[in-house]
Amino acid sequence: MSSGSPASASSYAPRKILITGAAGFIASHVTNRLIKNYPDYKIVALDKLDYCSSFRNLLPCRSSPNFKFLKGDITCADLVNYLLVAEDIDTIMHFAAQSHLPYHSKSIVEDKV
Repeated sequence: MSSGSPASASSYAPRKILITGAAGFIASHVTNRLIKNYPDYKIVALDKLDYCSSFRNLLPCRSSPNFKFLKGDITCADLVNYLLVAEDIDTIMHFAAQSHLPYHSKSIVEDKV
């Protein structure tokens, strides 16, 4: 074990968080709670607003100054890389996923989620 590991882990404090799948059921509750309880955190919410998510889930935090929503797909590497740099993201909470797969299993491979 490195002698620097415990010190760096104990000094970590998230400040700029990217939440993927933010408009889904679970992630929207996490997002709303973070906005309410941690006003010093900047929350960047990313969701493609597919059949299993709704922007209405994020209405409680939409007027918050530390909240930013972007409609986009995590499979777009250019978008994700841009957000990581432009928003100076230090933490990612990954919730993006299909809630169920009513289609052929080929979609699992295509979505890469």
